[in-house]
Amino acid sequence: MKLMTAFMPVSEASYKTVQERLKCQTLEALLFEEIIPVTKNGKYYSFHGQNVQGETVLYTCEAVEKWSFGRVKVKPYSIQREGDTNVSIYTFLEEVVQQTLDGQHTRTFVQELLETFVKDSQAKSSQPPSIPAEDLHYEALESHMIDGHPYHPSYKSRVGFTLADNHLYGPEFNQDIALTWLAVRRHFVDIAVLEPTAINEMYQHHLQPEELAHFTQQLRAQIDEDEQAYVFLPVHPWQFEHIIATVFYPQIADKTIIILGKSESSYRAQQSIRSLSNRHSAQASYLKLPLSITNTSTSRILAHHTTQNAPIISAWLNRIIKSDEYLKNCQFEILKETIGVSFRYQKLSVMQYAVAYGTLGVIHRENIAQYLQEDEQAWPLNALMHKQKNGEAFIQQAIAFYGVEKWSRALIETLVTPIVHLLYVHGIALESHAQNIILVLKNNFPHRIIIKDLHDGVRFCSSELLHPEWEPKLNPEPATHRQFNRYSFLKTAKVSEVRDYTFDAFFFICMTELCFTLEEFGLREEDFWRTCTEVILAYQQQHPQYKDRFQTFDLFAADALIEEMTKRRIYGDQTLYFRKAQNPLLQALEFLKNEEK
Repeated sequence: MKLMTAFMPVSEASYKTVQERLKCQTLEALLFEEIIPVTKNGKYYSFHGQNVQGETVLYTCEAVEKWSFGRVKVKPYSIQREGDTNVSIYTFLEEVVQQTLDGQHTRTFVQELLETFVKDSQAKSSQPPSIPAEDLHYEALESHMIDGHPYHPSYKSRVGFTLADNHLYGPEFNQDIALTWLAVRRHFVDIAVLEPTAINEMYQHHLQPEELAHFTQQLRAQIDEDEQAYVFLPVHPWQFEHIIATVFYPQIADKTIIILGKSESSYRAQQSIRSLSNRHSAQASYLKLPLSITNTSTSRILAHHTTQNAPIISAWLNRIIKSDEYLKNCQFEILKETIGVSFRYQKLSVMQYAVAYGTLGVIHRENIAQYLQEDEQAWPLNALMHKQKNGEAFIQQAIAFYGVEKWSRALIETLVTPIVHLLYVHGIALESHAQNIILVLKNNFPHRIIIKDLHDGVRFCSSELLHPEWEPKLNPEPATHRQFNRYSFLKTAKVSEVRDYTFDAFFFICMTELCFTLEEFGLREEDFWRTCTEVILAYQQQHPQYKDRFQTFDLFAADALIEEMTKRRIYGDQTLYFRKAQNPLLQALEFLKNEEK
């Protein structure tokens, strides 16, 4: 019955829309990263694929190289195969990717794209025409943000989920999710907390008194020792069914792990899938739980060191924010990660460690409710790029009321100033892409931002910290983690890697996508980046004491590096894939200088 529900309804229009997006987005990445050769004749591009007989096939499309980093945008429904516009996603991927690219992970990448095609089609079929008025609050908006990564082609692969799983646990379907709770012997878990009272507060918010009493009674009935020897741990139901019950079978058998049962409270999946919000408690922390699936080409487990670093990083950043008058005036905040729990995988055999690592743990993140005033509203930043099924942009009414120039300038000032202040003054870069930024508004007008998801989304260089004496002592990532994810590190000896972290997540993806969105409202790309540059220059003029830092973290440099995400997914992590791209901030700066002459 669950499987039948997952297939209903199937919309041909959604299927075709997703197919076209996937073809265009894949081609845009292949072209921008120069993975396939292309011949350009103005807006007409031609390139070649290869069919299963080994014959060359001519493909053409209409595309434009944008002002923003030279990003390539392909005109929808312009891709032709030998002059025919009726090109299925299967033929396109077979001939342009699978038969043409000799990468270590080409076939895996193609499979992720096909999984994305099916799961996004399923999601689009269930999308309401518009977001209901009662859902215009942060938690509900998180579920309505169904578009996924705007650049990475496999933006919704969720490899490991069936369609039934996707329907049950995908945020777009807004299902009630009941967590499975375990009791785990304390000697087998590591717990990091922001405050000593965090664990008790967590129990109060996530377990109702009668529920906590019931679980405690169940635990007592199965053990011969004090229940304080155990800690309660929530688990995503999919993770329990597919991973925990089998991988940790010996620990369940010897009562290292006790299964307590399902929660009475139901949860809502946020857009990252593995983060959940409690539907019954407005103050309850958000839960980030491991899921042993692959989404956007990345495993969604929770590495042990990231859970233990989460409260440490939050405490460090919070100390910086509270001591910084500029950030306080900006009313800049973070959603602190208050608890990090992980199983002690080193207690397992080598064989069990290999399959268990990162699969059992949780990170608790503060609820946004405690940071909002009565006259404020909060949107996930990618809501600004969201177009509803009826064709209306989410920000249509706000732009119509204030005008695109006034609204966009306020937006850019609100976003850019705290991000560049952290970089310039404190030497800290945040992985500030749109999913990690919460825009706080008053009367639909940009006011301030809150950043979340910090446990592995920070980069710094010790020698460039404003307060090196505050540098946190972090749990190092194990050699195995760095081996399989060479891009995942917090600390670097290279200043350029800190600056480029800001470029990559914030300017190349986040701000560029906002630029493309506002372009649809009549704001030219050049004017968007001109405003960004004016905001940065104004900041520099207001803070001449940091002149040397402006050069150290030069945002107007021509040598900024952008990660080649698609190339990495196709060819693997043995080589680090980065490329130089035209810097729109530098281009805008040169325009401004020319105007002054």
